[in-house]
Parts: sequence; structure tokens; C-alpha cells
Amino acid sequence: MGGRVALEIMRAAPRRITGLALLNTGVHAVRDGEPQSRSRLLRLAYEQGMSALAAEWLPPLMGSDGARTAELMPQLTAMIQRWTADAFAGQVSAMLNRPEVLSVLPTIAVPTLLLSGSDDSWSPVSQQESIRRRIPHATLFEIHGAGHMAPLERPDSVAIALREWLLKV
Repeated sequence: MGGRVALEIMRAAPRRITGLALLNTGVHAVRDGEPQSRSRLLRLAYEQGMSALAAEWLPPLMGSDGARTAELMPQLTAMIQRWTADAFAGQVSAMLNRPEVLSVLPTIAVPTLLLSGSDDSWSPVSQQESIRRRIPHATLFEIHGAGHMAPLERPDSVAIALREWLLKV
């Protein structure tokens, strides 16, 4: 959701932004079936707990590196277990009521980094390419073998991409 927050800041105060990095970010409106899918996860959190939510929700977010996924899963599960179902409900509500952002993209006049994991099924590289075409001065960087959690899955590659981009900003 960080990318969505950054885009709202860009909408509200574009003069205050000198560069924008959108990592694994989506810009689409609520899709068919999304409310039902998110509601199913929310019911799981309330009925079976946050551990059950983590077991269901996390695996599809991860990339193809099974060893790295196995290494990260305990940390990610522990993070989700620290949430409450009510906190998750707030996130679900925010995502289902998200504002339209496509109209903001062509107005972005600062250097913009788009970063996506090659295995990200939630915000795939093809979606990032579509965003790149809408934002002047945008650069797309693909993190091979990473999913939606690219900064955790491939922190060194993400750091390199951010460093290279920041040197240009």
C-alpha cells in the first residue's frame, strides 16, 4: 500500500516531491472478484486467526525461489501474527475504497523508479510497463526471481536498483 500512499502525496503536494520510487505498486481500480477474494481472507483472519491468514495469503506473494521463501516465511508469518484481524480489516477497507490514480500518472514530472519482481503476480512486470508508459521520466527495474515482496526477497538487488536510480536523481 506504500505506493498508493506515495501517489496520493504526489496528487496532493507534487511540488514537494523530487523523486518517486514505486515498488511492486498497483494502480488499477478494484477488479472483478477482488471484494470477494479480500473478504474471504478477512473471514479467515477473524475465524481462524492471523496464522491461518499468513499461511493462505503469503505464499502467492512470493517469488519462485523456494529456499528464500522458506527462509522468509517465519519472519513474515510473525509479522502478520502481530496484527489483529481488525487491523487487517482496515487494510482491506482501504484497498477496496482506494481512490483512482491513473489520472495522476501523466502529471508526475519527477524522476520515477518502478520496480517489480519478475514473479510478482499481484503487480506484474507487464503492469509496471503499462505504468511506465504513462509516467514521463519513469524507469522500470525488474528484480529477477522475486515476487510481490521484492525488497525482502532480494534486498541486495533492490538496493542496487534504488542506488542507481538515486544517483540519477
